[in-house]
Amino acid sequence: MTVTVTPLTPAVGAEIGNIDLRGTPDEATVAAIVRAWLDHGVIVVRGQDLSEHDQVRVARWFGELIARPRPKDIRAESQRETADPYDGYTMLVSNIRENGKPIGSLPDGEMHFHSDMCYVEMPSRATLLYGIEVPRAGGDTMFATTAAAYDALDAETRRLLAGRNALQGFLHGTTLRADNAPHKSYSHPIVRVIPETGRKALFMSRLMTFSVEGLAPGESDALLQRLFDHIERPEFRYVHKWRPGDLVVWDNRSTVHARTDFDPAERRLLRRFATQGERPVAA
Repeated sequence: MTVTVTPLTPAVGAEIGNIDLRGTPDEATVAAIVRAWLDHGVIVVRGQDLSEHDQVRVARWFGELIARPRPKDIRAESQRETADPYDGYTMLVSNIRENGKPIGSLPDGEMHFHSDMCYVEMPSRATLLYGIEVPRAGGDTMFATTAAAYDALDAETRRLLAGRNALQGFLHGTTLRADNAPHKSYSHPIVRVIPETGRKALFMSRLMTFSVEGLAPGESDALLQRLFDHIERPEFRYVHKWRPGDLVVWDNRSTVHARTDFDPAERRLLRRFATQGERPVAA
């Protein structure tokens, strides 16, 4: 059967139907799924039963796996007794603790909007997150399209951003914006071009963008706050309410994502892989 593609909002997100990702679809089906991901920024495939190997196989439709930049000695996933063939690539987004220690990363609470690994020289292209255990309420993942957000900017703001870079950074383990020095940082164009589509997108986020180069600190801070609020407007968003068996794949180049708060007494376990992207090209 041919896969179906159903938009989830006018601006971002589509649900893919008529597919069992444990199988081996033909090239045309894979191409249709990747095309939907490029066109919509986020794709959702519900009702799956995926092993870690299945998820990695699907991830490779979107590029080669990218290793996590977090050092091994502070990666909870690398400290577990059970060996993982994808150690260094697997991320468990979970609040579950064994013997008092987290089994994964980013365990609790709200998380501000961000783009995965935007703070390295070659940021991530795609992220694949698979739901295993989810709370009854909360812990939703919110997505915002930075491509539609760029399209909606006024001409004066576009001129101000043209040719400028922004400093992207991350303090490992933080989920809310902090002004202290990040562990990792890199400067990238604040407006980038998505090579497969030619579309322009803002490459910035509330959690991980710290300054606009070439502007005085006060001017940079004011501009960033205005752009953060702009990107996060409701008309640019899709809110994903998780069910076990959901696989969500998003484009880190044209979207940002965030997490809503949830009851820490309820278990939450999702498995993540990401793929290698290209060096951002300025618009």
